[in-house]
Amino acid sequence: MKEFNDLLDNYTEGKTLPQEFYTNENIFSEEMNRIYFQKFNWLMVDHVTRIPNPGDYFLFNVEKESIIVIRGRDQEVRAFYNVCTHRGSRVCLEDEGSKKLLVCPYHAWSYDTEGNLKAARYMPDDFDPKQSGLRPCYIKIYEGLIFLNLTQDQPINFDDFIQPLKPMLDIHKTSKSKIALRKKYPTAANFKLVLENFSECYHCVPQHPELCSIHEKDWVYTMGGGVGTAPKKETDEYLKKIEPWVEDCKKRGLPTETYLETNEFREKGFSRYADRTPIGNGHLSQTRDGTPASTLMGTFKEFDGGLTQTAFNQFSICYFTNDFGIMFSFKPQSISETEVELIWLVDQNAKENIDYNVDDISYIWHTTTLADTRIIENNHKGLMSRSFEPGVLSKTETGITYFYNWYFNCMNISR
Repeated sequence: MKEFNDLLDNYTEGKTLPQEFYTNENIFSEEMNRIYFQKFNWLMVDHVTRIPNPGDYFLFNVEKESIIVIRGRDQEVRAFYNVCTHRGSRVCLEDEGSKKLLVCPYHAWSYDTEGNLKAARYMPDDFDPKQSGLRPCYIKIYEGLIFLNLTQDQPINFDDFIQPLKPMLDIHKTSKSKIALRKKYPTAANFKLVLENFSECYHCVPQHPELCSIHEKDWVYTMGGGVGTAPKKETDEYLKKIEPWVEDCKKRGLPTETYLETNEFREKGFSRYADRTPIGNGHLSQTRDGTPASTLMGTFKEFDGGLTQTAFNQFSICYFTNDFGIMFSFKPQSISETEVELIWLVDQNAKENIDYNVDDISYIWHTTTLADTRIIENNHKGLMSRSFEPGVLSKTETGITYFYNWYFNCMNISR
């Protein structure tokens, strides 16, 4: 941590981070151990409809870790480290599939879908197979969303973790939804640049005309990066402007209260967030022309043009309109590689090409994420220059300063 603390001494609040925060391999290793793999991070990784049948599995790969998420014969969804308990080989080599037995490709040790060792040839007489099952990974499922915690210690209580986000999540009934589409966006950049980009909307007008054309201009400026990321005066004016819409939501029993992390939980590493605001401009959904792209999802009886933003942490975020949802997962692969994955959800009874079309529901965020990939990669390339020096952040990039403060805190609380 000496390298980190020495660099921290060179950081100036209101500016970007010094170059070495993005290039130092030792710091990246510390970041993964002190942030990503910590007990406070319940990571949203997928939806249960990806593995509907016993034996169905997928791999969640991040940095050096690979996790098998599999549905057992008893229908329970479990998670195991993708490491053979014999000599450590990866067991599953394909990203997804369906198997009755998980067979190690090295010495053919075989495990059932519940992780129990079922076959190991020529072992000593006192060998106990019950002690050599696949090592479990912490897993929880909430409303169909699959969460993993990769800590080697005891994770924080999941019920406590999810509690403040329930009001916003529950109206969308993700347990009664299904996966319509998934797309991966490999991004050749340090994960912090990816998260910084998602923390501000200063870039939205020049880089995301499709997204900005759907939303009201005031929303882009004040809420695009989340409440509190734009000057207070303009934010207060926007919130005053949408009061009639908020009051209408209250009358219909819909949640409207923004959740901002308390100081107590921020100091423990949490970074949760939730809000619900109108898309604006008379639009009802985040589509090319603002019209609905699927049937209603969740508890809604009619379209009200709302957008729910929910962040479980810096690496796991959901957006919901009345008719579909988008799951965002940001997965560091190496110091200069990050995988961004988007999963679109629709109502479980919606029929493709009848009730919805994948191109319609994915247009805005697929287009936006392609642009984000390009600008983040360009950011990373420029930041590698010997001439780079930290620049001054704009008054609409306070979300980045918030991110930095969270990051610094996490790197220190996990000592």
